[in-house]
Amino acid sequence: MLLKRYRKEFCRPPNPEAQHLRCVAYLNENIGNVLPYLNTVLKGHQYIKNPPSLTLKFNGKLITLYSQEIGINIVKDEDEADKILEWLKQEINDTWKKRREIKPSFEVAQKPDILNILKLLPKTNCQECGQPTCMVFAILISEGEKDPENCPQLDMQNKITLQNYLKQFINR
Repeated sequence: MLLKRYRKEFCRPPNPEAQHLRCVAYLNENIGNVLPYLNTVLKGHQYIKNPPSLTLKFNGKLITLYSQEIGINIVKDEDEADKILEWLKQEINDTWKKRREIKPSFEVAQKPDILNILKLLPKTNCQECGQPTCMVFAILISEGEKDPENCPQLDMQNKITLQNYLKQFINR
């Protein structure tokens, strides 16, 4: 087991109206060596070599793993932070245990191109998807926060083309 314990702290963002918290978990163990393996297992995330860090999105939250800490940008309460941290602890330890079977990746994952996505959208800015413009919707698709199915006006041919394009960016 690589990661056994951590200590967490919470703070409110500088915006006085913010209802969420930020969480930082200070790790008792150094997890820097597992980050390239996690980059392989959790494909589609932002890996940085020096200093080693891995940033990922999980349930709409931006999470960054460093050698000796984990930062979570938005949590509603301590219980939500605990669930995320326990999931990460499990992923870290499972990945470390299986590291001999995993080829570490030092590559930064490619993201879908926003303009390629936008070309396939209807460009009506109808707002039926809940976004103000098709451009905003394309950005959210590229970040993995929305799917082609969330666009009611997208015709079947373009939906299939867009889904096929996005398949190359697995685990978005």
